[in-house]
Amino acid sequence: MMTLIDTTSCSTSQSDPILDAGNGKKISGLSNIAKHLLRVSDDFKNLSLEERIAAEQWIEYARTEVSTDKEAVRMVLKELNAYLQDKVFFVADRLTVADVFMFHSLHAVFARLTFQEKEKHINVSRWFSNIQREQAVRQNLSGVTFLRTPVYDGVAAH
Repeated sequence: MMTLIDTTSCSTSQSDPILDAGNGKKISGLSNIAKHLLRVSDDFKNLSLEERIAAEQWIEYARTEVSTDKEAVRMVLKELNAYLQDKVFFVADRLTVADVFMFHSLHAVFARLTFQEKEKHINVSRWFSNIQREQAVRQNLSGVTFLRTPVYDGVAAH
């Protein structure tokens, strides 16, 4: 069984998570852990070779392209918005580690966006809103609001 271990007892940087993969094998770094899980997790084993390669490319994209620079963020959101125009997920027809990794990479970006900026990037906003509904993915991250006013759901609140 694989579990994340405390980084304070390891020789790597405090900010680098380390995955205990069992049998004395430890994997450090978010993208390395994500790629490892992509290869061994039961949730991702039935991806085709092309889907696995695409997932690894999205993991690298999230690691290298998503930043805090405003101009870079605008370009990334524009690219992702175009890519997600006709897709629900980044790879395959279901949630993969690429979606999880991208979600965590973009959370701080989306938390700072205005409602107008979220509307401007409607496809990536739709994807983000969909992914954040999965508590197992969101974990302890706060939810990001996409509407100023609640949508009427037809249920009386008396």
